[in-house]
Amino acid sequence: MSTVPVHEAAPRRPSIYRLIALVVVAGLVFAGLTYAGLRSRSKLVESREETHHRAVFDKPRVLTVKAERAPKYVEQILPSTAAPMHETAVYARTSGYLKRWLVDIGDVVAEGQLLAEIETPEVDAQLLQARATLAETKASLVRNQASEALAQLNLSRVKQIVVRGAVSQQELDDADAAYKVATATVNVTQATIKANEANIQRLEQMQAFQKVVAPFSGTITARNFDPGALIVADNANSKELFHLSQIKTLRVFADVPQTFSTSIKVGQKATVFRREVPGEEFAGSVSRTTNAVDPLSRTLKVEVQVPNPDRALLPGMYLQVRFRLESPADLVRVPGAAVVIRADGPKVAVLDDQSAVHYRPVKLGRDYGTMVEIVSGLSGGETIVVRPGDDLPDGLVVEAATASATP
Repeated sequence: MSTVPVHEAAPRRPSIYRLIALVVVAGLVFAGLTYAGLRSRSKLVESREETHHRAVFDKPRVLTVKAERAPKYVEQILPSTAAPMHETAVYARTSGYLKRWLVDIGDVVAEGQLLAEIETPEVDAQLLQARATLAETKASLVRNQASEALAQLNLSRVKQIVVRGAVSQQELDDADAAYKVATATVNVTQATIKANEANIQRLEQMQAFQKVVAPFSGTITARNFDPGALIVADNANSKELFHLSQIKTLRVFADVPQTFSTSIKVGQKATVFRREVPGEEFAGSVSRTTNAVDPLSRTLKVEVQVPNPDRALLPGMYLQVRFRLESPADLVRVPGAAVVIRADGPKVAVLDDQSAVHYRPVKLGRDYGTMVEIVSGLSGGETIVVRPGDDLPDGLVVEAATASATP
C-alpha cells in the first residue's frame, strides 16, 4: 500500500484592507495633532495681540466717589469716668471712743440722719468743770458789785466832808481810788463770766459732736471704725469715719481733643452709655468746662451731668459719652485715600465731563480717620479718584468705576 505525502499549510499574509485601515488611522492622528498645534499657536498669537491692543488703546479703570458736603452735625464718642455729684469724708469733731455705728457701706441715708455716736468722758468732765467755774465767777460778781457800791458810798461821804475841811485831800484821793478799783474788779469779773460762758458753749458743741450725722443725702461708701475704737479729732493722719456719696446725679468727665474743643458749649446735650450694656443710654448735658486746653494732653476737660435716679450708673465706672457737634456748613468730606500729598501740597484727582483726570489743590481740615474734611478746593458733587497713585498723569482719560463703600 502506497503512502500519500501530506503538505503543510502556507502562512497567511496580512490582508490589504487591514493595512489600509492602519494607514488611514495614522493619518487621522497626525492630522489631529497638527490641527491642535496650529490651533494652540493661533490662540496664543491672538491673546498676545489682544493684550497688546488693550495696553495701547484701553482706558485705565479707576475707583471713584462723589465729594459730599459735610453733614451739619457729627458725632464724637469719647471715653469718660463717672463721679458722684457730691461726696465727702465724714470725720469726728470730738475725741473719744466710738460707742456705736448705725449705718454701713451701701446704706442710703438722708440729710441729718444719725450715723454714729462717740463717748467723750473728758469733754463731759470739762463741761462740768466749766459750769462750776461759771457759777463761782457769778458769785464773785455779786461780791464785787457790793464792794463797788460800798466804795461809791464812801467816796460820796468823803466828798461832802472835804468841803467842810474835816478831812484831808489825801483821804479823798484814797476813796476815789478805792471806788475805781472796785469798778474795775466788777468789769473783770463780768468779762470772766463771758469767757466762761463761751467756754461752756464750746464744750457743749464738742459734746454735741458726739452724734455724727449725715451732711446730705447719699450712699455710704466707706466705714473705717468699729465700736470701742479710739477717735482722735483734728488729726491729719486719722482715717475718716464714713465716706458719703450722692449719686442721684452723676458728674461724667471726658477729655475732648483740641480738634473739637471749640465745638463744646455749656448746656448742649450729650448721651452716656456703657459698652457692656448695648442699647441702654442715659441723657445728660454739658454743665461746665475748664475753658482751657491742657498743654500736656491737648484736651479740654468737660463735665456732663447725668440724672441717675435708679442708680443704674455707679461712681468710678468707665463710660462712653457721645457728643453731637455742629460742623461748619461750607466743608466737603472725601475719603482719606483720595487725598494725594505732593511737594506743592495736598491735591485731589477730579474727573471732568470727558473722564479726564485733573489734580486740584485743596486745603485740609479735620481728619476723621477714613474721611477728611476739605476746607477749600472743592464745592461738593465732584467725581474724585480714590487711590490715584503716581501712574495717573494729569489729563489722562480713564474709565470710572463707582465705589460701593467708602474706603
